[in-house]
Amino acid sequence: MTEQKIETETAQGSAGKNGRRRFFGVGAATAPFLLTLVSQPALGVTCFTPSRSLSKNTSITQASRIGNCSGAKSAINYLQLTNGPWPASVPHTTLFHPLFRQGTTDNKTKFVKTVNTQVVSKTMGEVIAINSNGEVHRHLLAAYLNKKGGGGASIPNIVLTETAILTIWSEYAQNGFYAPFATVKWYDAEIINYLKSNGIVS
Repeated sequence: MTEQKIETETAQGSAGKNGRRRFFGVGAATAPFLLTLVSQPALGVTCFTPSRSLSKNTSITQASRIGNCSGAKSAINYLQLTNGPWPASVPHTTLFHPLFRQGTTDNKTKFVKTVNTQVVSKTMGEVIAINSNGEVHRHLLAAYLNKKGGGGASIPNIVLTETAILTIWSEYAQNGFYAPFATVKWYDAEIINYLKSNGIVS
C-alpha cells in the first residue's frame, strides 16, 4: 500500500468519525428537549374503566371504555381549604357522610365527631386531612373532587362517573374491598393503584 493511499484512507476515516461525533453531539443536545415535549402534563393520561384497566386494551372495539384524564389533583392539593382547588359545587364544609357511605369500621370508613353531644359526620375538608387511618378515603375523595372539576381536572364519564366513585367506596366500606368484576377483589393498594395509574388522582 502506497503512502498516498494510506494518507487518503486515514483522512476519510477521520472525516467519518468526525461526522459521527457531530451527529451524536447534536442528538445529545436535543434529546432533553424532545423528552420535555413528550412529558408535558397537558397531554393527560390514557385512562380506563376499572374492569378494562386490568388489560389496558386500546383496540378500536374498546374505545367506549377508554378516555383521557387530565389535570388530576392529589389529596394534598385539597388540603388548602379556602384558596385550594375545591370545586364550587362541593365546598370543603360538605359533610362526608351520607354521600360517602358510612362503614362499620371506625378507623377506615366511619368519619364522625361529637358536636354538642351529638355524633355527626366530619366534613370533607376534615376527612381528606386524615392520613393516619389508611389512604383509600383520601384518594377516593380526591377522585370525586377531581371528577367534579376541582382545579380544572377532567375525567370523562366513559371512564368513571361520580356514581362509580361512590360505588367503589360503598363496596369498600361494606366489604373491605371493591370487586371490578366477580373474580377480582381490590383492596387498599389496588384501589389506590387504579386511581393513580389512570390519572384520576395524582
